[in-house]
Amino acid sequence: MTERQYELERLIREINDLHYIETYNRVEMAEAEYLAVLRKAQDHNAEVLGKIRQLLSQGVSLDFKTINNHTPLAIAVTQNNVELIQLLMEHGVDIHAPFRYDTPLHRAAEFGADRVVRFLIEQGADPRGKTPGGTSVLSAARSSRHSKNVVPLLVELLKKTKSQRPPPPKKLKDLSEENVTRYLSGSAPEGLAPWDWEFLKTFMDSIFVEEHSVTIDQFHESIQEHGNTRPQLLFACIDLIQKVSTRAPKAKTVKKVSKNISVHHGDLEVDGNLSVGALMVTGSLKVKGKAANPQGRQIFVGGDFECDTLYTEGPVVIGGDLRARLVEAVYNDYSLEVRGVLAADTLTVDKHQVKAGRFDVKERVDK
Repeated sequence: MTERQYELERLIREINDLHYIETYNRVEMAEAEYLAVLRKAQDHNAEVLGKIRQLLSQGVSLDFKTINNHTPLAIAVTQNNVELIQLLMEHGVDIHAPFRYDTPLHRAAEFGADRVVRFLIEQGADPRGKTPGGTSVLSAARSSRHSKNVVPLLVELLKKTKSQRPPPPKKLKDLSEENVTRYLSGSAPEGLAPWDWEFLKTFMDSIFVEEHSVTIDQFHESIQEHGNTRPQLLFACIDLIQKVSTRAPKAKTVKKVSKNISVHHGDLEVDGNLSVGALMVTGSLKVKGKAANPQGRQIFVGGDFECDTLYTEGPVVIGGDLRARLVEAVYNDYSLEVRGVLAADTLTVDKHQVKAGRFDVKERVDK
């Protein structure tokens, strides 16, 4: 990359996504303050776009990749600024050319760039297109917690072409559209906030505009990231699986959980230590050794959770009781939540949020 190409990359990254301001600041701020913040961001974007336009008019080539192997377009689609995309198009960028692993539309959807998503589709990008690995645009959006506005946008667009889904397989997977729709037409599980219930409905709509059914594993892999900040949503998912899945719950004993993202329907016993990226157990979980979820990795258990030692940086959410000799809850943005009794010989809390229906702790150490 030349010096001016580095400058172009820097300027593209400087573009403000106005979505946060227009969505959150508008609610949190007084009208005059909000308008001032919005105007400042708009003026900043106009100034940066002017500098980008000037660089491009001087002949700076867009044929380069950054140190992270990203093209200018790959960076630009995440900034959620249509004028920026149009400017790159004026200088020869092909918005339909795929990247190595995905497409501009997939990347915009994953990063929650709803304005760019809409623009790319208006320009002819296929909302039902898939990556070489088989990931759909909706799947890319669903798996990202940044895509709050993109998922409903894509759902509404794809509902119009729902007939283009492949025909249903002879044998449907664990969670079928018919059974899930019937479940969601009922009342929300107790304790679930109305907005989480609506989110789950929209989320399942986003699956069934493309598929006739989905496995429990596929469902969990798609929704697990949203559970970091919405633990009650994960309990609604557990309730859905328990009441709807055609896969019967099963008690199982394993030496270790090998998958980074894993779900087990039923009771699970681990004959050793447990360290996972994301684990959901719809029944109870027993770990004979140490259970750990460092750096925000997840453990969600529908029933009771028993282990010798629990080391957590969160989130851990337990539907029943938690019983352990030692519980260490270390600082992170997430929390340890136990709906039942948290029973431990020692509970060490290092600036971490710990909640329980009741505490039965012999010694608590707050750092």
